Amino acid sequence: MALLEVKNVNKKYGSRAAMDDVSFNVEAGHIVGLIGPNGAGKSTTMRAITGLMSYSSGQITFDGQPVTFNNHSALDKIGNLIEYPAIYPNLTALEHLKLYAMDTKNPADFKELMHKTQIDGDNFGKRKAKNFSLGMKQRLGIAIALIRNPKLVILDEPMNGLDPQSVHDLRELIRSLAEEGVAFLISSHLLDELQKLVDDVVIINHGKIIQTATIETFFIHDQARWTFDTNDNESALQIAQDKKWQATIDNGQLQISGAENLQQVITAFNAANIQIQSLNTATGNLEKSLLDMLAADNQGE
Repeated sequence: MALLEVKNVNKKYGSRAAMDDVSFNVEAGHIVGLIGPNGAGKSTTMRAITGLMSYSSGQITFDGQPVTFNNHSALDKIGNLIEYPAIYPNLTALEHLKLYAMDTKNPADFKELMHKTQIDGDNFGKRKAKNFSLGMKQRLGIAIALIRNPKLVILDEPMNGLDPQSVHDLRELIRSLAEEGVAFLISSHLLDELQKLVDDVVIINHGKIIQTATIETFFIHDQARWTFDTNDNESALQIAQDKKWQATIDNGQLQISGAENLQQVITAFNAANIQIQSLNTATGNLEKSLLDMLAADNQGE
């Protein structure tokens, strides 16, 4: 049994389906990226999982227990940072952790947690939260999400406001916790960073899951793409189209995908005496794959 199971969950706002028969699982120790455009249903899904919002049908189960708007007994081992953390301006970082740990039987060690999330340095100390930067507040929010020693952590835009070093450190923290068995469900617009982190992806569009896959499986379908500049791009385009490859000319450069390999393309160009003046290869890009998938899904409406 998966740690988190979301089965055929539906939620409507008027006539609009915010969640349309949503189903996916999160396994213990796995880092799952919930990905989609603004308004796709990511935050709604996260809020339903954390019991912050009701849903009309379906079932959400965490660690074998049902989760609903009126049943929060399963949530003691779920940590979350959805949208912006609830920060009190006149409390210090440590006072926040003590506050959020009040209803927790076995909270995390404050000192260790502050060190892990980098809120124990001189920038925090006895300073009140009203003097924190956005990045400092974000790190405090992540620490709050971990205060219960959760089995599952749900993070919505956790890298928002963080500098590159802090993003790297957060990535390492999440990986280390996942190795200890903690599961993560993460939504982020920083797809390049998410790509470096997640084990699985769940793609949502218009409230409906359009694909779930491991990150490796997801990229199997992401064909290699080559960008050429030749001495005759128009003739090269015609050759590619005759070969039934996907080919376009964009900003004066020829883009090709669908060939078995690069050598096949080069051989075809050489046979036609077309000279390659520049060549770039791209593959395994989460953003490009996502955009292609969303475009295909939107066309199918």
